[in-house]
Amino acid sequence: MEERTLALRKEIIERERVQDQLKHQVMHDPLTGLPNRSYLRDRIDRVLTPSPIEPRPFCALLYLDVDRFKIINDSLGHLAGDEVLKEVATRLSSCVRHPDLVARLSGDEFAILLETVEQPADANAVAQRVMDALAAPMPVGGKELQVTASVGIAIGDDHYRTADEVLRDADIALYRAKQLGRKRYQLFDETLARNMVDVLTLEGELREALKYDQFEPYFQTICGLDDGRVLGYEALIRWNHPQRGVLPPGDFLKIAEDSGLIEMIDWRMFELSCVRLQQHDPGDTFMTINVSALHLRHDDFDARLLHILERTGLPPSRLVVEVTEGALLDNPERVRGTLERLREVGIGAALDDFGTGYSSLSYLHSLPLRILKIDRAFVHELDKGANTSSTTVVAAVLALARALDIEVVAEGIETEIQYAALQAMGCDMGQGYWIGRPAPVAHGAAPADES
Repeated sequence: MEERTLALRKEIIERERVQDQLKHQVMHDPLTGLPNRSYLRDRIDRVLTPSPIEPRPFCALLYLDVDRFKIINDSLGHLAGDEVLKEVATRLSSCVRHPDLVARLSGDEFAILLETVEQPADANAVAQRVMDALAAPMPVGGKELQVTASVGIAIGDDHYRTADEVLRDADIALYRAKQLGRKRYQLFDETLARNMVDVLTLEGELREALKYDQFEPYFQTICGLDDGRVLGYEALIRWNHPQRGVLPPGDFLKIAEDSGLIEMIDWRMFELSCVRLQQHDPGDTFMTINVSALHLRHDDFDARLLHILERTGLPPSRLVVEVTEGALLDNPERVRGTLERLREVGIGAALDDFGTGYSSLSYLHSLPLRILKIDRAFVHELDKGANTSSTTVVAAVLALARALDIEVVAEGIETEIQYAALQAMGCDMGQGYWIGRPAPVAHGAAPADES
């Protein structure tokens, strides 16, 4: 009988151990060992539960994600990405003390629950500790990475009833921190909530705009500076909003990017631009389209673009893809390969905002470029006379382009002085208010200072 009782006791202990192990697995992240979202929600709900004895203290939730983690994963591989996440988890844990909690929510998203805070400044201090802890170089995959994070903070005061409400507001604050440029923390307030509602409304309207074809190209003319003849156009996007009228890109492109709609919008614009150029100007003018780093990350970008030309009948020689220096730095070898394949079929490439990037001269000679575009900031400075640093820069760019057999377009020409200075220096082409003229589309040319 005693042996039977002992066996039952061992069985019960083993069953409890297995149950505890399963419960731990269900409530913890297998990679980092941190509590997961379910565990965090339970803890927040407990902290928010009113006490019949004493007033409930304020808590704080810091919601954070690792900046540009996808680039780390894509360039170094998932194993290196996992090492980064584990190291981030360790450093975050060093920033808090019991009973505060660090959790991994999903992917590169983490959270810190501070069970008691006297004032918002306490949460801000922990957020700054997080920034400082992550600032130290992180050796991963044979490289030293500089990892940063964006943090949204919600103070769990009396008006919160559930964990989901706190998580929602911390997430809104995180979104705002990323909008402001990442590598920072942002405290939630009601203004952010109202703005987020506006963002969500605009997101929905952008989806409707795609569905009902409300986007259209506006062509800004590119003219020869010697005779003013129209040589080409830059295709710029506009949104014919049913209530707000025609909207420039500054009013919606950031939200289109954040919502993941930008690629679909761009591809629709590429096709519409090719159709309109073919219909309204069947001559030999060229057209530039703005291509972001996002597009150039796809190996099939050039093939998709060729399909559009086949469908619309636009000759490849009339199309120029316009990229920025930032897009080149994202993955120089891949971008170079894409531009080479495009050149082989007749599609040209233009480098936009030349001179404002990081290492222009180091890669310029190796890229298959047809056009350099001088940034408007240098052009505007030409009003100040001949002896300025901008004049020197423009002259140097023109000399370099001639040596490499690349055409030059000066952007944002707004005065006769700028026009005359560029013409005297031998600049090929320009675009802007002063030399702009009607575009071959129904709504006319776009102003020079919009894109």
